[in-house]
Amino acid sequence: MNVKVDYFIILAVWVISAIGMLLVPKRDRRKAHVAFLFQQFLSWILGLIVVEHKWLEYPVRELQRNYSSLTFEFIGYPIIAVYLNIYYPKVKKGWARFLFVLAFPTAITVIEVILESQTQLIKYHTWSWYWTFISIWVTLQLSLVFNHWFFARNDGGKQPEVQR
Repeated sequence: MNVKVDYFIILAVWVISAIGMLLVPKRDRRKAHVAFLFQQFLSWILGLIVVEHKWLEYPVRELQRNYSSLTFEFIGYPIIAVYLNIYYPKVKKGWARFLFVLAFPTAITVIEVILESQTQLIKYHTWSWYWTFISIWVTLQLSLVFNHWFFARNDGGKQPEVQR
């Protein structure tokens, strides 16, 4: 593929992510914002470690002075965590929840492997698809745990009442 197609993919991720954030139901916006920011924090740290150790690289990226992928780490992946958190099936059996969470890193890993082989958006050095899968699964689990902890005191994400 050529670089124009790579930049088109980057632009598409931004557009889809912006639309995805606008489509978050009003009742879930607080939960979405917390999930989005927490996932940005996690992916920023993991991205820095991975890129600085040269396990992988992002040859085509938005900011040439920043070696990480702004699109993946700060926009695309956090919006995925938003939808995982707001649609997580709390009332389903353990297997349904497990499969629901497993679907996210599976889909992301498949897409990343395709991008790695067909574009210049990401190139593995000592990295492999299973590290992507594991890191995404772990960070999404952490996101669920954090969101549960963060909203545990105020009844599932509803606005707490102000005490006077």
